Amino acid sequence: MSETKNSTDHVVSVTGDFPTGSAGEIRAIGDRSFEVLPKPEPVPDWFYEALQVNFGGAGVPREYAFHVRVSSSKFTAVELKFSFTETNGAGYMDPPYWIQRAGRWRSVPEDRVEFVSRSHCVICVDVGPDKPIAVANKPYLSLSEVDRRMDEIVRIHNGWTLCEMGRTAEGRPVVSLKSEPREEKILVHATMQPAEPAAEPILSIAHALSDASRVSERLRERFQFCLIPLPNPDGSYHGRSGTNGNGEVPMFSFGRFLGGEEAPLETQVFWEYASRVRPVGFIEFHTHYQGSRLHKLNPVSLD
Repeated sequence: MSETKNSTDHVVSVTGDFPTGSAGEIRAIGDRSFEVLPKPEPVPDWFYEALQVNFGGAGVPREYAFHVRVSSSKFTAVELKFSFTETNGAGYMDPPYWIQRAGRWRSVPEDRVEFVSRSHCVICVDVGPDKPIAVANKPYLSLSEVDRRMDEIVRIHNGWTLCEMGRTAEGRPVVSLKSEPREEKILVHATMQPAEPAAEPILSIAHALSDASRVSERLRERFQFCLIPLPNPDGSYHGRSGTNGNGEVPMFSFGRFLGGEEAPLETQVFWEYASRVRPVGFIEFHTHYQGSRLHKLNPVSLD
């Protein structure tokens, strides 16, 4: 998952070997050009079969993430070709794309991108010897950054507390950020699919609810807000698209869990927490550029 190209006067490196990094094989295809293949993501047989049935044989939407770091020993332009997966995830890879400098994500300008639908994209970036940059299909936040921002919200805004809901198979905590206790509760969480990272908007809700406006005050007077920015931390850490660290699919395993079948720990932790909260309202965030549609695999009943 790393590749270094030595030229006569500089060295350029591209890697996916870091927390939240997502890349398969990386190979140099020119002096300052690299191809990045998708990170392979097998899924359980039952999930593959369910998607074949529910989505008309269109295949499993998986492997729709890329996230690499690029460094160079001198200022130069680097070309990155991201080849999309042969699975149905290729349909999830449209622009915009993102570049991170000094910890801040910005979208890559259109004139620096060549996009071929369902095949690949080529992104041209400028990089220098000061600090590596990151290039990705979404503005991924590291787990430590999410933790830092939750701690900051608790520190600077009155009434917010942190609650550890449970732990993953790799021992990472799943955390809820809660406002003041109220009888009626609203549960808001990021999707369990790491390739559609929604920690940013979830954390923004906490800031918006703390802006001292009359609307925010009335909302918090009536409801307790329970916010979950990172419900699948193992999957996020490993740069997965829809699975956790064990290759399970937490988001689509609730029916299996309720039916007494083996299910991911993230699924169990989330369901048990939601059962304790019993929210009057429920919102799930995805950062993916599609219209709304009824979900066929995770029907939610009114009880």
